[in-house]
Amino acid sequence: MKIIFTSLFTIVFSLTILAQRPLTAVDRSQPNDTYLGLNKFACITISAPGTLHPLFYEGDEKKLPEKTDSTGSDINYHLKFEIVKGYERNKITIQANGFEPLTLNFWLNPNQQLKYYIFDADSTIVDCYNQLTREAMSLFRSGLYKEAKTKYEAAKTCSNIPRENDIDIRLVLIDSISTWKTLGEVAFNTSNFLDAIKWYQKAFTQNPDDKFIEKCLSQSMIVQNENCTVNFETAEKYFEDRDYVNAEMLYKKVIELRCVNAQYAIQKIREINNFKQLSHVLTFEAEKDVPIGLSSGRYNEHMSGGYFTLRVNEEAFEAIRSNLGADARPELNVSFGWTIKIVKPVWIFFGPGYTGVGKYLPADASTGSADEKLKLNISHAVSPEIGLMCKIPLSRKIGIAFRYTFQYRFALDKQEIDFIGKNRHVFGAGICF
Repeated sequence: MKIIFTSLFTIVFSLTILAQRPLTAVDRSQPNDTYLGLNKFACITISAPGTLHPLFYEGDEKKLPEKTDSTGSDINYHLKFEIVKGYERNKITIQANGFEPLTLNFWLNPNQQLKYYIFDADSTIVDCYNQLTREAMSLFRSGLYKEAKTKYEAAKTCSNIPRENDIDIRLVLIDSISTWKTLGEVAFNTSNFLDAIKWYQKAFTQNPDDKFIEKCLSQSMIVQNENCTVNFETAEKYFEDRDYVNAEMLYKKVIELRCVNAQYAIQKIREINNFKQLSHVLTFEAEKDVPIGLSSGRYNEHMSGGYFTLRVNEEAFEAIRSNLGADARPELNVSFGWTIKIVKPVWIFFGPGYTGVGKYLPADASTGSADEKLKLNISHAVSPEIGLMCKIPLSRKIGIAFRYTFQYRFALDKQEIDFIGKNRHVFGAGICF
């Protein structure tokens, strides 16, 4: 009986030993990995599939992780070690149900960070394709696209890969998301937040579990909304101050950024277009002695404008190139001033001016000869003026304008008052645009 019991115990113990599989460890440490250990501590991060549930022992004592976190379906265990001079060599034993204990030996220096990944190598052999694609999907959802792509490419080499699979589609999607992320980063860094939102939104739609893309999308939207608010509020202030040029520029910016109040900005621009509609007036002027005149000015809706007028007669042109007869009377009028709206569609304008009227006299009046060469003599006058202008729009781009001017003349030489005249009435007609 004793022999039978001993034989059964030996068989069960042997089966138990044979049932345990080895754990495989891969060193993922990078040369530039560091740990903020205050020159006193180091850290070893051991990552394992979430189904493994490893326990850690330092000698005979269980060592608890300083903290744990996850990457996809993997759990990261961060083990903190105090470094004492002369005791830099360390050893840790990892145990998990169904597996043989795994011992890792290493030398630790202060602020050093080591990373290991442990897994069951036999599991990938059992179902290579499904295991790798599951791992790839977990990495994909965590935003680790490079790692996920590596897993998918490895899955293509599995012997049990189905004839119909979506690995190539997944690889294309990973490349697309990576491209969209890059375009989003470039747009954000160049302050093109509208495009940044577009690219991050495309990536986030394909992988809503990617927390990094979600954060970038949120930041882009926040900055975009801030820009919209600043541009719109500043445009409103300019509008209230009747600075329609700057207001229109910023309202257009609000529309360009596709802000939530873009429709309201469109309405404001329409109002501005009505305010500044056909403000430029160009008229042709005429009066009895001076039939040739041209006046140009701005007649604004909500602020004052300015104008300039030039009037001459034909004899003024002839006087430049030839000696006219004694009855010739060349005349020149120049004026400028300000324009102010009274009641639409009537504006008042006023300003100073100058009038010069010429007459031809004998160069030597004592001879009395009819063939005596004549000399041009110019009489000067200050000629302030005031008038009314009316404009009638025909469309949003053009209209007709009528202008009446009353000009009063102060001759500089009192003897020339009758010659120059005391006042003039001038009528004009033209276009506004």
